[in-house]
Amino acid sequence: MTYTYLESYGCTANDEFIRKLEAYLKKRNIDIVKDPSKADTIVLNTCCVIKSTENAMLKKIKQYKGKRLIVTGCLARISPEKIKKSDNDVIILDQRYFYELFEEYENIVAKDGKIGIVSIGEGCIGDCAYCITKIARGPLVSKPPVDIVNEVKALVDEGAVEIRLTGQDVGAYGHDSSYSLPALLRDIAEIDKRFYVRVGMMNPYSLKDEKRLNELIEAFKNDKIFKFLHLPVQSGSDTVLKDMNRRYSVDDFLNIVRSFRSELNGILTLSTDFIVGYPSETEEDFKMSMELLHRCMPNKVNITRYSPRPFTQCEDRDILGRIKKARSRIMTEETKKIYSEINKGWIGKIVRGVTTEKGEKCGVVVRDISYHQIVVRDNLVLGTESDIKIDQDCNTYFVGYRVIK
Repeated sequence: MTYTYLESYGCTANDEFIRKLEAYLKKRNIDIVKDPSKADTIVLNTCCVIKSTENAMLKKIKQYKGKRLIVTGCLARISPEKIKKSDNDVIILDQRYFYELFEEYENIVAKDGKIGIVSIGEGCIGDCAYCITKIARGPLVSKPPVDIVNEVKALVDEGAVEIRLTGQDVGAYGHDSSYSLPALLRDIAEIDKRFYVRVGMMNPYSLKDEKRLNELIEAFKNDKIFKFLHLPVQSGSDTVLKDMNRRYSVDDFLNIVRSFRSELNGILTLSTDFIVGYPSETEEDFKMSMELLHRCMPNKVNITRYSPRPFTQCEDRDILGRIKKARSRIMTEETKKIYSEINKGWIGKIVRGVTTEKGEKCGVVVRDISYHQIVVRDNLVLGTESDIKIDQDCNTYFVGYRVIK
C-alpha cells in the first residue's frame, strides 16, 4: 500500500488543484494520510506571492528532506533552482502535468465536504508591476463554459451546496473568447438543484466597461449567487495605482462598488485588498488609502505589506520594513473599527442561511445570501438551510443560533 501526504498553500485555485489531486489519487487506490511522517510520498503545492511565503515554502522543503518529495505550484514554476538548492533530490512537477493525468477519469472534481471549487481559467489580462503571479500563471486562458457547467453539475450531484468559482481574475473570464462571466453565471444558475455560487476575486480593470458591469450585476441578482464582491483596490492613490500599472482609478473602483450596492439593495458584502508600503507610496498616498477605506466601508480587508518579487518590474524597489509594518498596523486597527460599525447593524437580525462546513472548534458554519460567516453552536446537518438569529459580533464573523418559526 502506498501512502501520500498532501500539503497546499496559497490561493483558492491551489485549493482546487490539491482537492482534484486527492480525488485522482483515491481513484488510483492510493491512500491519503494526514500525518507526513506516515507518508511514502509528500506532495507540496507551493505559493510564492510574497517573500515571506516563499521562505516558508523553502523551509518546508528542507523539513521534508529525506522523504520522496514532489513540489508543484507557483514556486516550482518561478524558482526551481531555489527548490533544488534546498533539496537536490526533490521532484519538481508543473501543475499542468497533473491536470493531464486527471483526464484519465471522468468527474475529477474539487470537493471538500459541501464546498466545491471550480477554476474557470488560468492567468489574467493584467500586467501589474509588482505581481509574480502573472509570471507564474501566464496570460488569460478561459476554460470552455460547457466544461465549467458540467463540473458544477458533477459537484452539486455529489452534494455540494457552495460552489466557489476561482481564477487569478474571475472578472476577466471570457476576455479571450466570445463568452462572458455574466453568461457563465446564468448558465450555472440554470442547473436544477439548490446550491449557491461564490464568485471569486475580480480586478476593477476587468469591470470598467459599463455594459459588462451592468450585465454582471444583473447576473448577481439571481438567488443562487452569493452577494459577495471581492474587488481588490490595492491603493487609494491614483499616482500609486498608475505606478503599479493597475489600469484603473480610485473613481473607477468606487463606481463599481456604488453600482453593485445600489442594485443589490444593501445586502452586498464587499471584500477588498490593500498593499501598504509600495515603493512609491508616500505618507500622503497612504493617507489617501485610509480615506478610501472609510469611503468604501468594506466588510473584509486583506492587507499585504509590499514585498519585492523576482522578475517583476519593480523587483529592485523597496522601502524600510518599519514603515511598512507601521502602515499595516494602522490600517489593520482601522479596519477593526469599520467592521464593528458595519456589524452592529446585523445584530438581532434573522437571516436564512445554508450550512456549509463544520466549525473549527465546535458547531457549524452557516452562510447567508450576503456570504456572512455565522458560527452556529447547534449541530445542524451540513447542506441544510435554516433561519439563524445573529446575536454576537466577533469582528470578522458572527455567532448565532437557529430559530424555529
